[in-house]
Amino acid sequence: MASKNRKTKVLSYNLHDRCRKFTGVDRSNVDVDAMVNLINSDHVQEMVATNSLQGFYGHQIRQRYGMVPPETVIIKGKVVYLSRAFKTIELRASKDGTVEHREEFYDNEPGEIALQDYKAQAGGFSTSVNYKNVGGRLIPTGFFGFDFVAQPNYASNVGDGQLFDGLFVPEEPEGVVSCFDSATDISQLSQPEIIIAQLLEDQILQTYDNINSQLHLLTELGNAQGLVGELSEKFDKQKRLQQLREERKKELYTGMVNPVKSFDSVQQQAEQIIQSLDNPNVKEKPKKPKKSFGNIFSVWG
Repeated sequence: MASKNRKTKVLSYNLHDRCRKFTGVDRSNVDVDAMVNLINSDHVQEMVATNSLQGFYGHQIRQRYGMVPPETVIIKGKVVYLSRAFKTIELRASKDGTVEHREEFYDNEPGEIALQDYKAQAGGFSTSVNYKNVGGRLIPTGFFGFDFVAQPNYASNVGDGQLFDGLFVPEEPEGVVSCFDSATDISQLSQPEIIIAQLLEDQILQTYDNINSQLHLLTELGNAQGLVGELSEKFDKQKRLQQLREERKKELYTGMVNPVKSFDSVQQQAEQIIQSLDNPNVKEKPKKPKKSFGNIFSVWG
């Protein structure tokens, strides 16, 4: 059951404060000014304006297929559609390191699962960035948007749509991004790299399988809730009907003019009426008034 409201409010975090002390990756060596300029650059802002700054459910897709993955890939003989989960609709950064953005979840399977996790405060948004290491300082060179992950690096406002840092990919000296991409020939990699690539592919398959399972459960839950609602409404109607019947019965009894009589008394009254109808000429003799001699004698003294 897809949600209608799919846009977040304006979300913010600060590049100087990860809100973590003991977990995550330290980013104190990131050039914040360079990051702010990159986010506000014409290139990134045009990506936002054209709905091209899109994100995935999890970082594994970018880790395996690059910062700009293809629409489809083949994993273990299966065609897998790498559907985007959401897009960035607003993005800006201030000189003090504050980043503000809004996201809109797509009305598709990954988008619905990411939205449900977001509403449940289970995870957050995480940036995907390329950088150069210059004398131990990280200079951002490519900003590719956000992904929705379970354990973001920036922990402020977790689950409330906060933007988080999760995937920083270094560039090699000659400028080539040190990351797998869709053109990577696994057979040409070293054994450890092959294992990593295959593990990422397995995670991608598992993620999409889990998405399908979760959506099926959400659909079943929605159907069950609908059935419960229908039964509850039917029960309420039956209860109301019974109340109306009781009220009507009470009104009938209350509206009777004569008192309620027993069957025997009614039968006796009926017999008397019938008897009077059978003997209409029988009249009761009028009683003669008694003379009052006392009164006569009193007149005469």
